[in-house]
Amino acid sequence: MISLTGRPDNGISNAATTGSLRDPGGPKAGSTAPPSFAELRNPSLSNSTVTFDTNTTASLPLLIRPWANGYEKGIRQGSIIFASREDCNASLCTAADIPTLNYVLENSIDTDQGRQLPATLRATSQRDFEDTWNLFGIMRNDMMADSQLQKLYNCDVFGRSMVANMFTPKLSRGDHVGLALIELDDIHASFSTGYKYPDSTVLPAVLTSGKCLQVVGTCNGEIDPKVVAKSMQVTNATGTTTTKPNYNVLLKIPLGVVSHAVAKRPSPNLIRRALRESDQYILLPRVEILMI
Repeated sequence: MISLTGRPDNGISNAATTGSLRDPGGPKAGSTAPPSFAELRNPSLSNSTVTFDTNTTASLPLLIRPWANGYEKGIRQGSIIFASREDCNASLCTAADIPTLNYVLENSIDTDQGRQLPATLRATSQRDFEDTWNLFGIMRNDMMADSQLQKLYNCDVFGRSMVANMFTPKLSRGDHVGLALIELDDIHASFSTGYKYPDSTVLPAVLTSGKCLQVVGTCNGEIDPKVVAKSMQVTNATGTTTTKPNYNVLLKIPLGVVSHAVAKRPSPNLIRRALRESDQYILLPRVEILMI
């Protein structure tokens, strides 16, 4: 005779489930009540994942100290962020995207605008750059979009990420992309335009000649000659004209491997302007890379 006083057994829904009919295998439902003191002394963890995660993304928060001219407001999704080694603590950090970093590097020369920059941010050589700036990651989203002071950005530091194509118009899947710190012999030969503040105030080029450090993109370890002038005409004392490279590569920083690049190709002129204007940088098409 079947008793109707008890509760029917739920049984099993999968033949592969381990355990008996009374105690099916698999994770149990968690408690909705606060844990007791006994449970806190004996914690348990169960995981029902049967496969390994692939192409995981690691992101870290970065609370950025505001600039006097509001450079942090020009950082958007896909911006590559460098953090200052000196002006960082547990709560705030001075950070810059590629256009802001190039502005700081050009103003590191003793100019009127350069004197307004803290000495801890200036860099005039490769050693100064490595001691002053460090690559942090790629901005994913703004975690404090309504804040007018500090900015809290979520930055990808490993795994899959979207980045602006500042490397070359001819970018394909499988290409290795990165950054290069170069020393320009004549900055006016490669960059004849100035900078632009986030409030659209246009600044003229600080230097019209002379050496200067800049950060540009690389594809498979090479700099696109259409983006940065690769050579310049030099006339010596005897009147002989020769051709020499316009820059020296001081440091290469790898970023990752392109996994998805089907967006519209940007023009070399747009990439060149994006290296010095945040408004142009955010207009670059995005590509997906696997950071290394």
